[in-house]
Amino acid sequence: MKKLFVSLLFCSAAITVMAQKAKVNSADEYLKSDKIDQAKADIDAALQNEKTKDDAKAWYVKGKIHEALATKNKSAADAIVAYDAFKKALEINPKLPEALLELNNRMFNVYATIGNAGYGNLNEQKWDSSYIYFKKAFEVADFYNGKNLGGSIPRDTAMVFYSGYAAQQAGKKDEAFEGLKAAAALKFKGEPALYVVLAQQYEERGDNANWIATIDSAKRYFPADKRFADMEMLYYSKTGKTSDLINMMEKKVQENPSDFPLQLDYAIRLDNLANPRDEKGSDLPKPANYDDLMTKAEGAYKKALELKAEDATANFQLGALYFNRAVAFNKELNAMESKQQSSPKAKELQGKVEALMNQSLPFFEKADAGFTAQGKLEPSDKRTYESCLYALQKIYAIKSMNDKVEAVKKKLEGLN
Repeated sequence: MKKLFVSLLFCSAAITVMAQKAKVNSADEYLKSDKIDQAKADIDAALQNEKTKDDAKAWYVKGKIHEALATKNKSAADAIVAYDAFKKALEINPKLPEALLELNNRMFNVYATIGNAGYGNLNEQKWDSSYIYFKKAFEVADFYNGKNLGGSIPRDTAMVFYSGYAAQQAGKKDEAFEGLKAAAALKFKGEPALYVVLAQQYEERGDNANWIATIDSAKRYFPADKRFADMEMLYYSKTGKTSDLINMMEKKVQENPSDFPLQLDYAIRLDNLANPRDEKGSDLPKPANYDDLMTKAEGAYKKALELKAEDATANFQLGALYFNRAVAFNKELNAMESKQQSSPKAKELQGKVEALMNQSLPFFEKADAGFTAQGKLEPSDKRTYESCLYALQKIYAIKSMNDKVEAVKKKLEGLN
């Protein structure tokens, strides 16, 4: 009787295990029939039972159910539950047959759902939660890619950048720095802001080698973005290496005397070195060799115009060089006390202002004609043209050329 009782106990245990495994199978079948509520109820029951709570297939089916819910409802919460379940299944059985056959697509869906939640929160400027979702998405990808199951989730370079950006906006400076470095290492070219922020971070950390390397990369990827030329100037100015930059540029123009873009770039760089600005565009103190740099810049602009006389940008830049010097002398004149306004010094300054304004005028007029001939302008050219028109309006007003003031006013209105 005792022996029979033991046998009955064994039989009862076997029936219980079979019943719970049947729950796992029925959950899987319900899922295939898109009866997700029934599937979820059965798998939860199976995983609450001592006999099947450590069954790899049970956890895998739970993962499938929540992956289906995540995909259907775009639910990051379900995607995270699915990830945890798949992870548990592989901890129990690292070579689970079903995982080898189909987990790649399922894990990608989990990864994508969580990543999309990151983008959604990013668009709503919920920086902390956006960063957390992006970080979780990378965790999913790294986990799966490390399992050697015959598939992989490729690195999304845009997500790498935006995770760093979200961290930056959330005030997580160190996390942002790591994310932005990773995006730059992947040569992300979708957003120039990456290189602006990363260069600033290297500057703040005193890492001059990576500071200039980041600027160099940005100039290659975004040649039309003038911010990086300005940042390069700032780098050479702050590190006391302006002579290195000038020597490098002089060598290039000497080797390529007919290269108009190079000649114009050289002139603009000299001009910017003579008139440094901070990151916000505010004027910094003039360098000791200001006059020498301005003379070189003027000569370089003239050389560029010898190569391409009608170029709108080159004409504007040379006009602006004269105009800005006139503005500087005018500020000096206005700063004088009223009793000094008729002094020889004041007359000298007034003469310089008028001469430089007159000198700038034909170049601005040529720039005006050049930009007009181009028709539709790129945003950067549009800003340059707008500056040109404002300068023309001021000069014409000083000269009491009211008809031309009105004509320029109409052109400005047409730009907006």
